[in-house]
Amino acid sequence: MKPLTIKITEIVLLLIILCACGNNRDNANDNEPAEANLNQVQARPLADDFVHQPQPKHAIRSITHDVFNQTINNPRPLNIDAFVAAGIVPHHITAATLISGFFAGASALAEDYNNPYDLVIILAPNHFGDLADVVLSDRDWDIGSGVLTDRNFVEDLMNLRHINTAISHEHLENDHSASILIPYIHHYLPNTKVAPVLLRRSLSLSETFNLFDWLLDWINKSNQNILLVASIDFSHFLTSAEAAQKDLVTANAIQNKDYQLIHSLSDHYLDSPASLIIFLKYLDALGLSPQIILNTEASEFLGPGLCETTSYKVIIGTQGD
Repeated sequence: MKPLTIKITEIVLLLIILCACGNNRDNANDNEPAEANLNQVQARPLADDFVHQPQPKHAIRSITHDVFNQTINNPRPLNIDAFVAAGIVPHHITAATLISGFFAGASALAEDYNNPYDLVIILAPNHFGDLADVVLSDRDWDIGSGVLTDRNFVEDLMNLRHINTAISHEHLENDHSASILIPYIHHYLPNTKVAPVLLRRSLSLSETFNLFDWLLDWINKSNQNILLVASIDFSHFLTSAEAAQKDLVTANAIQNKDYQLIHSLSDHYLDSPASLIIFLKYLDALGLSPQIILNTEASEFLGPGLCETTSYKVIIGTQGD
């Protein structure tokens, strides 16, 4: 009977260990975003220990060191001659010299005006197109000494009940639309916090207006010097000639502040209508006009004869000019 008793004891011990491991796995999964259940993601309040405890940092996956170094050594000169309150830049790596040129110009003018930025709010498309209308992350970014995320902004936006929001660290790290800007912010605007926001294309026009109203109120109450950046690529999947035609339509809609038309435009025109609308309404609230200082497309960088191109606009709103 003795050997049998030992075997039964061993079996019971093994079952206890397996149950404990299972519970640990369940507890670990509880700490991850419940992406399969959007209602849980929305309903869960951001507890202090979730927001403020040290977390892993986002890796920079959207651009290599070599490409980044090449673009900061050769930024595209842009006609920026006054303090930049808001801007539109591309997120396509092909046009990375335009990103570098924009942040180089904005940084230089902020220094000239002795008015450094405290925070860069980034509005960008959610290329995955899933999870929620607004996707955020409260994690910092692992580059140099680190780029800090404004956790107060994230927490406040997550608590906004009439906008469909969710936390997803994976989305923010793996979607290049916002993450490609982070190294440039670190280089040109050191010690400036960031607040990247991914917007789903299905965000309705009324929801876009509601989000803008909240954003403007938050900025006004923040007592921070904020640079609002919309990360947008324009015409997609067309020839250069077709893209030029679409860009004219978009440019006219921008100048006329035709929000209804902008909201209806497909990827043939731009990839984030909501980001463009919020950018334009923000300029309007500041009493500024959008200045399209550059409009080009991928063949300028890759050579002529592309079957499909992507077009780019750099647009700014400046103060003190």
